[in-house]
Amino acid sequence: MPFRFKQFTIEDSRSMMPVGTDSLLLGALTDPGQASRILDAGTGCGVLALMMAQKSGAIIDAVELDEGAVLDATENFEQSPWSSRLACFGISLQLFAFLTDHRYDLIISNPPFFSDSLKSAERRKNLARHDLTLTMEELLTTVQSLLKKGGRFSFIIPAEQWPKIRKLAENQHLYPAKLIYIYPYPGARAKRVIAELTQDPPAQTYEAELTILNEDRKYSSDYLEATKEFHKIYC
Repeated sequence: MPFRFKQFTIEDSRSMMPVGTDSLLLGALTDPGQASRILDAGTGCGVLALMMAQKSGAIIDAVELDEGAVLDATENFEQSPWSSRLACFGISLQLFAFLTDHRYDLIISNPPFFSDSLKSAERRKNLARHDLTLTMEELLTTVQSLLKKGGRFSFIIPAEQWPKIRKLAENQHLYPAKLIYIYPYPGARAKRVIAELTQDPPAQTYEAELTILNEDRKYSSDYLEATKEFHKIYC
């Protein structure tokens, strides 16, 4: 069943990774600012690219390796109000970086991050959820090559992986300008981190927290506020 946002619809039946809370929060909490060109690295069904299109006037390129997800993303782009500004490329990010002459003000990604966990028997799900074709180190290296001077990289990862990824990022001269720690409910440990990296070390890293559910397991006011421009939630 299609996922209906306020201004666009997402079909994700052919993608191995359907629309989820991680992408919703990443798209909602990433500010495209005055970006003129944005890249969605590993677009899946295209939800992040569409959220950036709604929030900006930028030209948005999306890269995705999985054939089913490419079909979903292409269909979703064509049926959106911003089809003239959206393009999906069905190739690896590494090949895209080799072929393109473009550089980006903002790169956004919900990357595969289950690098050490048990692999699924289904190859397509492995490719979507694990770093089999693109490790985090390769992603950061490629992002650095695709960013304009002064550009930003916004992504979401499991909180426990952030210390390791921070070191990898700094090896590529990418530094955290913003960190948002995502908690599933009050009293729990942070489950995700949304990180925004820049090429120059910031004078100070902005840090914030967002809790998805209240004590009664209903969506928190912070979550509702963050996502209000995209979909209506019935509590």
